Amino acid sequence: MCIRDRYLDCAECYKEIYDTLVRNPEVFKDNQTIEFGFKVDQKTILENYVLFLAITTHSKEQLAHLHDLKTNYIQTLERHPKLLRLVNDLLSNELISTKPADFGFDTVEIFLKTVHHYEQHQKDFRRQLVQHNIRVLEKYYRKIYVARVSELLNVPKEEVEVEICEMINIGLIFAKIDRVSGIISFRKLQNENERLNEWIFDVNKLLDIVDKTCNLISRDNEMLKVCLLYTSDAADDLLCVDLGGRRIIKKKNT
Repeated sequence: MCIRDRYLDCAECYKEIYDTLVRNPEVFKDNQTIEFGFKVDQKTILENYVLFLAITTHSKEQLAHLHDLKTNYIQTLERHPKLLRLVNDLLSNELISTKPADFGFDTVEIFLKTVHHYEQHQKDFRRQLVQHNIRVLEKYYRKIYVARVSELLNVPKEEVEVEICEMINIGLIFAKIDRVSGIISFRKLQNENERLNEWIFDVNKLLDIVDKTCNLISRDNEMLKVCLLYTSDAADDLLCVDLGGRRIIKKKNT
């Protein structure tokens, strides 16, 4: 039905169709099927709208649509508890199920075998559920083991690494994976001013370390000068001095 990079466009099209049906219900008869076997009824169109949003890669535009659903379509969603739960989950800052079957959308049109790319739609639905949870973990963790993420999300470690790498590549998160230790390090997304402030802080910290190091070197040099002067005086007095700079006076043989 839609290739992966056009999911948001598809969602917006279904939104326009749904709004048209709400304003002019006489346009299509209930449960009418048009070309290519597509159903044109409010329930089917609404399901397709919400589910295409759900499989869309996370973005400001996707969030805007989800908030719009929660605000302006809440009465409609309340008549469809499954859709309402999905919208609430995607807007939450909590971990959610990564099993598509738990949401009960197996019979939704975009997941049916009669629809082109239905298998890709199913995979992308799971992918977005996993990526939602990774974004949630990023809010609460600076470092976390891959094995722990796999346990929390109930997905294989290999899949965790794949999804994190994809999210890094498209700029959804700042993170790195230490495969030797199996640790994921998250960093907060920063704007230009935040990055500049962090750079200034790091430079000042470095300069402070250099200054302290110079002071230590200077102090050691002064101590060395005193030690050398002390040993020089002892040598002039024909005295023996050990390595610690202490005088050892030898008695003269009589």
